[in-house]
Amino acid sequence: MDINKPNTQGNPANVTGGQTAAQAAAAKDAELNEPYVDKRTVTIAPVQLFSAYRNANKASIGPRKTVIGSSITSSRILSSNKGEVEAYFPELIGISPTNQDFTSHVKAYLNNISFNVNEKGTPLNISFHYDHKKDYLAIKEKEDKINAKRDAVARNDIRAIKEAIKVWVNDINELEGTKYKFGRPENIEEYLMYRHCILYRDVAKDLSLINADYSLRFYIRDEGKEAERAKRLIDEKRKAMRNFLAIEASDNKCNAVYLQMVISTNGNVGESLTKTKDEKTSALITFANENPDKFNAIVEDKNVEMKSFIEALIARGELIRPEFNQQISTADGTFIGSNINEAVAFLNNPNNASIYELLKNKYKLL
Repeated sequence: MDINKPNTQGNPANVTGGQTAAQAAAAKDAELNEPYVDKRTVTIAPVQLFSAYRNANKASIGPRKTVIGSSITSSRILSSNKGEVEAYFPELIGISPTNQDFTSHVKAYLNNISFNVNEKGTPLNISFHYDHKKDYLAIKEKEDKINAKRDAVARNDIRAIKEAIKVWVNDINELEGTKYKFGRPENIEEYLMYRHCILYRDVAKDLSLINADYSLRFYIRDEGKEAERAKRLIDEKRKAMRNFLAIEASDNKCNAVYLQMVISTNGNVGESLTKTKDEKTSALITFANENPDKFNAIVEDKNVEMKSFIEALIARGELIRPEFNQQISTADGTFIGSNINEAVAFLNNPNNASIYELLKNKYKLL
């Protein structure tokens, strides 16, 4: 009887491209432990809102001088992080943290900030030298999550944007305040000026606020981040186009996605059930163009059809969900779930097939 045995002598285990798995893992680990430089530049620019007089006499008046001064809030926050202060400020103020005057000199430095911003914007070098690449990757992952939470807010909801910016400022400052443990800014003075601008009231942290708040005199322009955001938006729009073409092939999927879109935008579910196919298609096209990420998330939800099935039954009174509660039950009181996800799981359970069939028959009559 012939038994085929693996050839372990001529071919080392898990060889890939002339390199064993162990060697590849060692190389990857070595790369992650190498120093890494995150090269970044941001520009602090003035909001270009000029008076009619200045516009008419711009040539003779010359460029407007704008200054970012100190801030009680910024000074308090930046001086409160003992580890960070002791890591960065000795180079700026020329004395050691062990000096009894160290704290007073730090506060004096922060309380006398004066940053001249020219008319076309002043760049700040906020590059950071990490001791290990793995530390950069860990920080970047956290920063991406913080930015994603801010960017997820609807661009037409100014109040929500303002609240999101408050959270972003707190979270991003807290994250930046940990970086001293993993390396050092390339230019400490410019890096701390960037940190000051994040905390400075007159600096817009989101461009959509500039025309909504006339107290904002400056804004932060991060070309690298803007380019990344623009690329992500293009990618999401491409995916949205593909997803839209895919759901058009199924009326059920298209109707389900439309209903979830209505719910996500706080629309009237009952009214949406009366819309024509053309009206639904038009609304979906607009939504996909304006909110491609949200559109894609709805389409790619594997339970989108069941969720919309449940919502339609709630809208027509066949299922009951109290106004101030998420619990869902049938009209005769049978408990379906504490929320929409539990209701989906309940109706997907084969043990509840009889209830599901009964609801499907009622759904056909809607």
